[in-house]
Amino acid sequence: MKAIYLVVAILALSLFVMVAGEFKVFSGLSIDARREIGLVTFVANLGIGLYGAIRFHRIAWSAYLVFSVVGLLLLSASTPIVALWLALKLL
Repeated sequence: MKAIYLVVAILALSLFVMVAGEFKVFSGLSIDARREIGLVTFVANLGIGLYGAIRFHRIAWSAYLVFSVVGLLLLSASTPIVALWLALKLL
């Protein structure tokens, strides 16, 4: 598997989260269900990042993992791209 596929997977995951947030796709679900969806997307993001850190450019993917955790803790975002998008919306 090439690293570009991992980048495409992260972009697709981030796009899914942003579109679902903008169009309020999950607004009819309970808060617990929405929390589970967010955690699943974060775990998928971590899995992609860990695979990239093990197989490919370790420093870059490790930095991506750090940004993922920081984005989750500060903005409750599942990926760093979504964290950047949320931060820009707040400004």
